[in-house]
Amino acid sequence: MSALTNAIEILRCFSSARPDLSFADVMALTGKPKSSTSRLLRSLRDCGLLEQDPHTRRYRPGLLTFELGRLHRAHDDLISMAERELREVCARTGHTGYIAVLDGYEQVVLRIVPGSNPLRVVNPPGQRTPALATSNGRAMLARLTDEDIRTRVPATYPKLPRNSPQSFKQLMLRLNEIRGSGVSEAADESIEGVGSQGFALKSGETGEMVGIAVSYSVQATTAAERANVRRELAAMAAKLRRLTGDALDQDSAARIRTGTR
Repeated sequence: MSALTNAIEILRCFSSARPDLSFADVMALTGKPKSSTSRLLRSLRDCGLLEQDPHTRRYRPGLLTFELGRLHRAHDDLISMAERELREVCARTGHTGYIAVLDGYEQVVLRIVPGSNPLRVVNPPGQRTPALATSNGRAMLARLTDEDIRTRVPATYPKLPRNSPQSFKQLMLRLNEIRGSGVSEAADESIEGVGSQGFALKSGETGEMVGIAVSYSVQATTAAERANVRRELAAMAAKLRRLTGDALDQDSAARIRTGTR
């Protein structure tokens, strides 16, 4: 970890005001000895995090840092785009919306769009929930290969609410239903009395994936309202998939199951 910390310290020396640095500049900015500075700069150059001008011998951020930054910007663009569309859906339906990402078998809430209805369901950003028990969580899992899902779900299957899949076999049956229908719903699962509908959006350029859901009270929402939410989300998903190059179709669902591409 000390080597990684030292490498990060060197990378932090670069900025818009200091786009390239000499060996002496790095030594002065970090206060590190000549030998360790030389070794770290060489390692960072060899792995692509830094480049060295063959004439001036000055260092600058390498291609790998550009690629990582591009991925980060693309991911943020994906979330921002999804949030803009979700705000319109929440404004029309009055229900609360969420954007989340997968972390292992859990989902982490990134953005929340409060609804206008008096009865609101609010999970704050950063909150973790088993993805196995949410509509957008299962929608994201359904976009993974079966093998990837197996590696994410603990060998000792987690204890979940009674309406959620109670075993890995039940989970896979639910995910295959989502793959076939494109519809992911939850009711009385992660939060009692709360239902939700969700879908997964995957960038065709970067492969980054987010889960988008709209939640509502199970008892206070009519079947007609839930059908309207389904239509709104379907239209939103279709629009975002065109914009992001997310080419989900029935053939790709079959490839997901087998792990082929």
